[in-house]
Amino acid sequence: MNDGSKTAIEEGMSYTIPPGHDAWVEGNDPFVGLEMMSAEEYAKPKS
Repeated sequence: MNDGSKTAIEEGMSYTIPPGHDAWVEGNDPFVGLEMMSAEEYAKPKS
């Protein structure tokens, strides 16, 4: 994160990645993620 904090995401975990992040894959295994919009975002009225 912009503040220097780090979080490891492992297989089977769900997560939210806020703005201000950078990412990389550790090791040689490919990373496969499913990106979903949260209900909070999805349910926002259109302006």
